[in-house]
Amino acid sequence: MIEKGKIDARQFTILVVMYSLGTSIIAIPSTTSTYAQENAWITVLLTSLIGLMIVFLLNQVSRINKNKNIFELFEYVFGKWVGKSITVLFLTFVFIVAGKNLRQIGDFITTQVMVETPIQVIMLIFVLTSLYAIKLGIEVIGRTSEIFFPYAFISLMLLIIFVAPQADFKNIQPVLVNNMEGTFLTVFPTLGTPYFELVVFLALLPYVNRVGPGRKAFYIGVGIGSFLLFAVTLMSLLVLGPDFSARNVYPTYILGKKISGIQFLERIEILVAIAWFFTIFFKISINFYVLSLGMSHLFQLKSPKVLSTPLAFMIMIAGVYLAPNLIAYQNFLAHDLAPFAGTFGIVLPVLLIIVARLRKKDKRNKRKKKKKRKKRK
Repeated sequence: MIEKGKIDARQFTILVVMYSLGTSIIAIPSTTSTYAQENAWITVLLTSLIGLMIVFLLNQVSRINKNKNIFELFEYVFGKWVGKSITVLFLTFVFIVAGKNLRQIGDFITTQVMVETPIQVIMLIFVLTSLYAIKLGIEVIGRTSEIFFPYAFISLMLLIIFVAPQADFKNIQPVLVNNMEGTFLTVFPTLGTPYFELVVFLALLPYVNRVGPGRKAFYIGVGIGSFLLFAVTLMSLLVLGPDFSARNVYPTYILGKKISGIQFLERIEILVAIAWFFTIFFKISINFYVLSLGMSHLFQLKSPKVLSTPLAFMIMIAGVYLAPNLIAYQNFLAHDLAPFAGTFGIVLPVLLIIVARLRKKDKRNKRKKKKKRKKRK
């Protein structure tokens, strides 16, 4: 493996949580409410359960060869040239996801926090910060996540606790009576981010100092992230209502503005925004790191840091030109992302497992034939 650094299972858990929250904590309450309406919380609950099944699938892929990352597995299972071709396609997927993440934080800051600031400036700040993290390596990224995770987690928990008194359960009634079709049809688009995107962690799992606990950490990380996504979506429905949540692109941020009457806590929506900055920073950094790792493997470079600087500016360009405006970008997230991400997050892992098992079975049969020939001789 190119990377020599290691992280422990705890750091891996935190990275998975931060990645799971990333863009989702702001976007999911709105996208699910648009189609599932008052049943959006059920949609998020279903996607959370399916998300854990996806982790099971990804952990099975990692068992093919625990010492190889996903790029090495492609060649190990499919052969050198087919494996390299799949690596190129996979890296294209990671590149688009990284650009998407960068665009999301740029859109949020320029529409909600710093409206006079050009989006390119915001994106440049984030991509340069991520570039610095990539240069320092996976160990530093893991340690840094331990510093910022408590702040992000506590901020979201405070948001949930302080808006809870304003909850109105009439906003989610009647349960599964109206819009049942939308409730279940929205599950697939919601899986697009973050659950289908979790496949990138197959590139990082071999760098956990003990892979067995790393697989358990994968479940725990997705479980914690899913709980927070569910809780925030439920509170958005209970406090803001399904219509308001659907009409606003960032209902989680609006939810923070609903907190009032607490003297020592004012403008908590800014705390929510900062917590989101941390989570999306780690999501961008992880995608960026995996992209650098894959490119290094593809071109047989000694370090993933070699191509990180040109990749940083390519990601920024992708983020700027991914969609002409916020509306077009929201449509991309709602309709196009899930089928695209599902190809790499579900179909590709299933193919890896099937082909690996067929090849293993073929090797066993060849060994049996050789033994029979030796006995005859």
